Amino acid sequence: MAAPQPAAALGEAKRPEAGEDWCDSGLGSLSEGQLSQIQDGLGAPPEKPPPGPGPAAGPPEACGSVSERLDSALGEEEAGWGAAAGPELGALARGVEAVRLGDPAAGPGEAPAAAPGAWLRHVLGFVTEDGDTALHLAVIHEHEAFLDSILQYTAGTEYLDLQNDLGQTALHIAVILGASNFVRKLMAAGAGLCVQEKAGHTALHLACREGCQDCAQWLLTSLSGYRPCEGNDACAQLDCTNYDGYTPLHVAVLRKDLEVVKLLVGAGADLNKAELSCGRSPLHLAVESQSAEVVECLLRAGADPRARMYVGYTPIYSALHRPNQKVLQLLREFGSEEPDWDSEESLAESSDEEYDDIVINSGHYKN
Repeated sequence: MAAPQPAAALGEAKRPEAGEDWCDSGLGSLSEGQLSQIQDGLGAPPEKPPPGPGPAAGPPEACGSVSERLDSALGEEEAGWGAAAGPELGALARGVEAVRLGDPAAGPGEAPAAAPGAWLRHVLGFVTEDGDTALHLAVIHEHEAFLDSILQYTAGTEYLDLQNDLGQTALHIAVILGASNFVRKLMAAGAGLCVQEKAGHTALHLACREGCQDCAQWLLTSLSGYRPCEGNDACAQLDCTNYDGYTPLHVAVLRKDLEVVKLLVGAGADLNKAELSCGRSPLHLAVESQSAEVVECLLRAGADPRARMYVGYTPIYSALHRPNQKVLQLLREFGSEEPDWDSEESLAESSDEEYDDIVINSGHYKN
């Protein structure tokens, strides 16, 4: 949970003196008086600037599992993410300089306190060596009052979507922690729903992977009043694929999480969208997971029992090679056709040659 102290100058991390221990992730280095200035003494928040485009999603250079960020001392090897956020943070901090706030009155015998405007600029300009902003730290430490104070001045700005060294926004971290109230507040402030962290996960992917139904409900709340795939950000998150090629529905099906699957289906998720590696539909994945409840939910919602993988296999072909007879029975009840064994076997034989050819020739190009 180690992190540098607040910057002496805007965006500049203060290094510890020799022999000092880092005992917090940066938030503790702000005194109670400083926090109270931000929380209580800043006056009315300024008018919100118009929302700008969110930061670019992280590059799809890493697939599979990624170490989770619950403090600001991990992920030192991915320093490029923090560097990419620098210009945006500087631009926002320069904008904050225009805010004019009243100076707090010094109490009897007290030295004059720093102007709240200066503290606000320092807080918004603070970035740890791992790319965590003050907003990240407020969520990491679940410091709700500090979060509220920051959101007063940053709602609708790009600051909400700044990513740390693992590509995580504050919204990603709130979902990982299961802090549904923080998810609600960040969404209300305008946090981007389709920003992808280093493994390509959106906040909804993470909610499905972590089995956090409350967070998933909030992330899907803004779909109310919209038809599926109208182009709004909330709908777009349903079709986002991570760098393994999975949509949030694929992830929820693989976890056999019936309640989250129902949420996604009700929100309008594509029931037949193929994952990118083998072309399996959500129904294929449910059959492979041997979850009869999820299979039934998908079939009743209208999933196609005749969907085919890239090599031509249908869900019932996969079910016949697995032990759960309830899954096989459900597919038959919903009109799945028995496989043509001759054609299926020929597909199996030809698929070996196909994939061998891909392996042999991948990455080899003639000049």
